[in-house]
Amino acid sequence: MGKSVNPDCPGSKQTVVLEDSVVGGDINLPGDLCLFGKILGNITAGGRVEVRQGALVTGHVCCRELYVEGVVEGNVETRSLIIGENAALKGKVETGKLRVEGEIYEIKWLRLVRK
Repeated sequence: MGKSVNPDCPGSKQTVVLEDSVVGGDINLPGDLCLFGKILGNITAGGRVEVRQGALVTGHVCCRELYVEGVVEGNVETRSLIIGENAALKGKVETGKLRVEGEIYEIKWLRLVRK
């Protein structure tokens, strides 16, 4: 097993987008993604995607597990979703499991499905 680049984002096949980085376009990964910067496009990942506080995604996210502390402006399709205290989700969400760590969220559309 490989070591994580960032101890806050464990995983053996991990891509890290740093705070000052901006990715313009879609990103397709076989493993995990830990995002501190911005992705202006869709994300497809075979593993866990972490959108850390201060990070931004303006596109759809499709992954096995999604942890959001930052902002996601797009639809989400995942098996497991964890919404952090300072998260903002603006789009449709389809998930099998949902955990909410904050207090109040405005949800316009949410669909829980068995995966």
